[in-house]
Amino acid sequence: MENHPPTSHMFFTNEQFLFYIMDQLFDIVFLMKVEEGPRFRYERVSPTALHLASLTEKDIGKCIEDIYDHHVANHLNEQYTKATQTKSLITFRDRMNVEGIRFAESTLIPILDDNNKVSYIVACTREITDMLQKEEQLEEANQLIDSLFTYSQEAFILFDLCGRIIRVNHEMERLFGMQKEEVVGKTLFDVIPVHKENIEQTLERLGEGKPLQTIRLTMKTKHNETIYVSVNASPLLDKNRKIIAGFASLLNITDLIQTQKQLNRSEKLHRHIVEAFPEAIIMCTNERLTYANPIALHTLKASTLDDVKNKPIHQFIHTNKQTTITALDGETIPVQIGVLPFPYEEERAELMIIKPIEPIALKQQKETYLEREQFIEKLTELLLSYEGVAVLLIDVYQFKFINSFLGYENGNELLKQIGLRLHEAIHCKAIWTRINGDQFSVALSYGTQKEVIELADVIKEALQETYVIDHQPIRIGIHIGISYAYDAQLCAETLLNNAEKALYFAKMEGTNIVKRYEPHMSNAFARKIQLENALPLAVENEELFLLYQPKVNVHARSCSVEALVRWKHPQFGFVSPAEFIPIAEETNAIYDIGKWVLRQACRDLSFLRQSATGCMKIAINLSAKQFLDEQLVEDIQHILQQEHCDASCFIFEITETTIIKNPERVVTTLERLKKLGFSIAVDDFGVSYSSLEYLNRFPIDEVKIDRSFIQNIVNNEKSKEIVSAIISLAHNLGLTVTAEGVETEQQAQFLIEKQCEQLQGFYFSRPISLEQLPNTIASLRQIVHTLKSPM
Repeated sequence: MENHPPTSHMFFTNEQFLFYIMDQLFDIVFLMKVEEGPRFRYERVSPTALHLASLTEKDIGKCIEDIYDHHVANHLNEQYTKATQTKSLITFRDRMNVEGIRFAESTLIPILDDNNKVSYIVACTREITDMLQKEEQLEEANQLIDSLFTYSQEAFILFDLCGRIIRVNHEMERLFGMQKEEVVGKTLFDVIPVHKENIEQTLERLGEGKPLQTIRLTMKTKHNETIYVSVNASPLLDKNRKIIAGFASLLNITDLIQTQKQLNRSEKLHRHIVEAFPEAIIMCTNERLTYANPIALHTLKASTLDDVKNKPIHQFIHTNKQTTITALDGETIPVQIGVLPFPYEEERAELMIIKPIEPIALKQQKETYLEREQFIEKLTELLLSYEGVAVLLIDVYQFKFINSFLGYENGNELLKQIGLRLHEAIHCKAIWTRINGDQFSVALSYGTQKEVIELADVIKEALQETYVIDHQPIRIGIHIGISYAYDAQLCAETLLNNAEKALYFAKMEGTNIVKRYEPHMSNAFARKIQLENALPLAVENEELFLLYQPKVNVHARSCSVEALVRWKHPQFGFVSPAEFIPIAEETNAIYDIGKWVLRQACRDLSFLRQSATGCMKIAINLSAKQFLDEQLVEDIQHILQQEHCDASCFIFEITETTIIKNPERVVTTLERLKKLGFSIAVDDFGVSYSSLEYLNRFPIDEVKIDRSFIQNIVNNEKSKEIVSAIISLAHNLGLTVTAEGVETEQQAQFLIEKQCEQLQGFYFSRPISLEQLPNTIASLRQIVHTLKSPM
């Protein structure tokens, strides 16, 4: 049955009813009369259409081109003409910006008269923003799934709850030597027939919504090759959280299993070697002695292995201030012990090589540790032998400063004493090495994570005890980063890298912090490294730019501005100053950035003078790191000379933290800058305990009250008193006061009443570009006139 356009008679007979229905179904409904040309005249409009289409009652009866601009009118006329010529429904989509509607879909319905000509068109429009967003989200989700299936190093199988295979990835084809055409449509029982019982149990668990934890299976490929795989499986849910399918990942661990088997086959050979070894060797399993070679039995004064076998190892080996071994007759012998964890019948085992030493030799010992290469080898052996393996990375807090204070030889002696304490603290529980000068790494196998945390606490306590170096007592702080093997995919380097990331986050939180690795740290750490590499090139590549935030002087009816550096990276986009400024200080890129900011501000000042904004000062922030640069003042002078600018046009803002870190150097530098004509302001005033003390000591012209005090001054009496006291104190010392973070008229009015000279915040202006400044400043002068001033 053909769908014919409605006739004029059919439509107008039920016009009122139809318009009511359409108005309920659509956001906008128009009745358009078709005239010669063709031209299209608004005949009738649904109630909601007037507002949403930006029309008025006066527009009804007008043609499209009488209402809209040329571009919009041409677009609409084109669609209506198409409906007129084809005498069929036309549907098209448009971008809108009304009442939160961003996208809309319109359908044009031609109405035929008795001569089979289009005399009217009904236009129905509905919002489709949510629908398009859902389509985009669905497409993104499908792309993510496709990427996962395409690029994953693990084999994936998607199957229904009966075990019928729906989809596999390329790695699955490679693992089993099959093409997907040979697998898809078959059941798991067909592809893995030897594990029917496991498959049935897995399907039952998934049907109950329970995931399958890692299991190891032996399988046959298409070519009858035996492989070992590690399998995980999870249920998949639809939008109603109904279980609809299962998803399994298979990791090929054949090489790992074969390596373990090879180790087991080598055990007998190793035993013969151990029997003939010229040093005492003891093997303990789960903290109990299970083997001792002839030399060890002689040291323990045991006649046979049965005399000592299965006894607790701590009955013989003791670690207090020195390591000793106690024989069966009670004799205590000072010894050196080397510990090597190794696999033994899938149990936790350690091999100890024991060498008796004279007591004086023990006193002369400074540190014993594995070289890095040996450490990596032993760590790899641990990973292949145990499921529970952890690495602790230990950092000495501010060692470079300690080294400079003590001198190189004494600093090296401190590291040796730290190594000796670490050696004693871990005893025979772990292996360790020293890396990167002032960092130490410990690796161990464990039964529970509680053991790892307890060892970390023991190490922290031991290393924080006072040291005596060159007759001076020294205490140190440490940070410890911990990573576990299940986050590292059986890779020693990855385990160490994860510990390094955890250590980085421990340093960020303070001193003497222990932090374990979490997956989100990798992205944050990788981004930091990328930003560290990119930041030194930001000036050269012209990625930095300045924004300016006005500071309004309500008494002088004038404005100054604060220069704020911003970074737009070609890959990361806009990077927050809170993120890149600390990196700039850490990598010393802050020196080049600081010079660029001053030079650019000088050039922007020339533009502002030409734009009739009047005499204006620019405030520039100086960081604590910049004060460490002995050439800071000379560099500033050189830039001003090159750019032909006067120092009196600039204010340098410093934070209280900058002053506290190195007060003597800061005061000397500030005095030199003051002599050149610069003004000095203290940013974030009031957040430090030393605020009042340095107001009298330092050559300061201005204090900026921290925004935390401004937020509550309207409703909080305590905040009002604090702000009033700061303003009064500053005025008594002859200082100008600026309030930061002013966001409301009430805040501004209160500060003006308290005779605060300068106000800065979003109430007046956000940070803006140089080009926007002249118009903004002109507007701000008008705003200032409307505010009540006590002057």
